[in-house]
Amino acid sequence: MKLKPFLFLITLFAVGACSSVPDDAPRVKIDDPTVEEQNYKNARLAQQSLKKMRKSLQVPAITYEFDSVRPPDEAYSLLDKIAAIMIENPYLHLIVEGHADSLGSAEYNYWLSASRAASVKSYLVSRGINAERIRIHSHGKDRPLTLDMSAKARRVNRRVEFTFTKRDWQAIY
Repeated sequence: MKLKPFLFLITLFAVGACSSVPDDAPRVKIDDPTVEEQNYKNARLAQQSLKKMRKSLQVPAITYEFDSVRPPDEAYSLLDKIAAIMIENPYLHLIVEGHADSLGSAEYNYWLSASRAASVKSYLVSRGINAERIRIHSHGKDRPLTLDMSAKARRVNRRVEFTFTKRDWQAIY
């Protein structure tokens, strides 16, 4: 008879040990290393001189404020460098890819990321680049760099990325 309460206590202890952490328990916040890596990469690429950017053809991403299609003020010097590279190299084409964070509907984020890419293309065209040399793509929230939902991580996901290519558009599309 004394065995049943003992087995009951052991079973209760085993079930309690296997349960998950309660919702009110303090959690240790771990920053996503992808966010820091992307910020470091962008900062390093942004430091490039025009000459070095011409040689490497690597361009940092432009990050955007929440719900904004206008490039931030600090992005215009980068866009001017891109325009200078394209003017000096008429064989280069540019792929501009717009992205959004995970807040909002898929349709809205698709429109938002397309508008970001289109505004960059419009600026480059205003600087003398032939519009036919620039292709834009909108990915909405489908290609996040991180799934972290912090404000810092969402900002990294709100971006426009650039890829130079020497290939003819007909070879790509």
